[in-house]
Amino acid sequence: MKFFILSLVSSVLLFAQIATPDIYLTIKDKKPDEQIKLLINLCWENRSSNPRLAIKYGKKALEIIEYSGIDSLKSESFNFLGVVYGNIGDLDSAYYFYKNAYEISIHSKNKLTLAYSLNNLGDYYTKNALYSTALEKLFEGYKIFEELNEKRGMAYSLNDMGEIYLTQKDFDKALDHFERSSKLRYELKDDRGYAKSLLNLGFTYENLGQFDKALDNLNRAVELSKKISYKKGISAAYSGMSDVFFKQDRIEKSLEFRHLALSIDRQIENRYGEIVNENALGLLYLKTNNLAKAFEYLHQAEKDSRNTGHLDQLLDSYHNLTNYAVAINDFKMAYSYQKKYEELKEKIFGQESKNKIADLQTAFVVERKEKEAELLKLDLEYQKATRNYLILISILILGGVVLYVMKYKTEKKANHLLSELNESKDNFFSIIAHDLKNPIGAVSNLAELLKSDYDLMHEAERKELIDGISSASMNVQQLLMDLLTWARTQKGAIGVNKVTINLKNILESIVASYDLVAKNKRVEILINADPAVEIKADKLILQTIIGNFINNAIKFSFTNSKIIVDAVCSDNRVNISVEDFGIGMDEKTVNSLFKVDYKISTLGTNNERGTGMGLKICKEFAEIHKGKISVRSQPEKGSKFSFSFDNN
Repeated sequence: MKFFILSLVSSVLLFAQIATPDIYLTIKDKKPDEQIKLLINLCWENRSSNPRLAIKYGKKALEIIEYSGIDSLKSESFNFLGVVYGNIGDLDSAYYFYKNAYEISIHSKNKLTLAYSLNNLGDYYTKNALYSTALEKLFEGYKIFEELNEKRGMAYSLNDMGEIYLTQKDFDKALDHFERSSKLRYELKDDRGYAKSLLNLGFTYENLGQFDKALDNLNRAVELSKKISYKKGISAAYSGMSDVFFKQDRIEKSLEFRHLALSIDRQIENRYGEIVNENALGLLYLKTNNLAKAFEYLHQAEKDSRNTGHLDQLLDSYHNLTNYAVAINDFKMAYSYQKKYEELKEKIFGQESKNKIADLQTAFVVERKEKEAELLKLDLEYQKATRNYLILISILILGGVVLYVMKYKTEKKANHLLSELNESKDNFFSIIAHDLKNPIGAVSNLAELLKSDYDLMHEAERKELIDGISSASMNVQQLLMDLLTWARTQKGAIGVNKVTINLKNILESIVASYDLVAKNKRVEILINADPAVEIKADKLILQTIIGNFINNAIKFSFTNSKIIVDAVCSDNRVNISVEDFGIGMDEKTVNSLFKVDYKISTLGTNNERGTGMGLKICKEFAEIHKGKISVRSQPEKGSKFSFSFDNN
């Protein structure tokens, strides 16, 4: 709140400096709601060409909203300001305004501003490289736009989803989304939006190697952008042309257009565009062996992306600087940047990996203490029983016999529990030791070989060894992450937070995360669920269990097959199943799937590897959710995994 008040106070002074006499005279005699509408329109119109001016108009609008109490335009003002801050690279401020717009829309039940808020939050998560979260927000927003038949908003969502698919190199999906978006924008006569669609179509064709189509779309985007004074569009088109020329090995032409793009982005303070162009120029100069210039631009890209919080570009900067360091034979620098790259990649994509590995050890200690406490409780119960029966033995001899029997049973139960504890501990640590030994040993052996024979090896041999080290390290990391998640369930660190969820929407969101993997294996995933059904469930637990089922189904499916995700809600009971038609399992394997002290990690049909912990985590999560997992499978016919729970 303090931040907001300070912003409003400063906006008064800023507005006094930027508001021209014409604007001041235009708004001063108008009603407050008319003043607000005029100012937020000015904010939107100047968002790319003059973002600082746009911010001042937006803040002035918020000031009038505060003292007039006209809250109906508050969410729109916050959304517009968030977009402007996003353009200048201030992602923290952008998120602040987007989040406020979202919360106001929820409170006021304004579906239209809610949809735009979701779309803007999707853009924020995209720039932070959190693509699955971004797609989830964009899809939610699109559904609302579709319900309201708001075609402009639908076009925005489709375009932003296409940009994520483009980043993930799923070009067919990207092309489909951009074409649908451009069609809507053309119908709406939205020149600016249509220019952006032409740009993205150009970028997609460039990635597909269809350079003539790419340049045609990019040239059309330049013409339209110049016509409407859309400088950001001109800059983006020049960047795209630079990429095409680079792939055609026309390096001088590529440099020329990349510098033009950077110049425009700096003029309009398009910080994201600046960083993209700095990274690209660094690589271009690296290509021409102008190492000084290459480092200048790559270092600037690293600095700017770190300062603005554009993590996707910071990731690219670390990768590019690694290549630069290799080019100058500074392997210490290369190692340093590669390490930064891996750490940032882990921060972005490995959410659970941020927890300290020490938590794993703590979890086992806590588990052991809990079992020891149970043994102590049994012992106290036994002592109490013994005391009571000793009193009775003086009256009745038979009491002594009863006491003996009870003592024997209690001791047997305690010894059995202690034996189970030790056996479970031994087996579990045996699994850990076995699973960690091979990849860690591989890392050690490969690193030693690389160290000792480095100068005698060819570049291809070195790369092969480095790839092996990277692969083994990733196996260790994934195993530790799975063990950590399992251990946290054992010590009760994961609770249940049930919320109302649309059943089909959450399944589509989960399946979307595996689209690329399924597509690469040519596996079709079909969803059978009523779009009107709402359920109460913990979102994280549901995503973990069903996601694991789908991942395993893809892993053990044959190429050119299908997977069926079926969900029903009947008699207040939810049942979600994932069925594949792959290699299947025998009865013995099915019975061993969820045993902690039994390790199963079978290679997939394309030799995919796993940690063997996924289904054990699912079992723990299902029990936390008061639900049940069941399995039906036959060799060479496929498997069906089901998760059922009460809908309350």
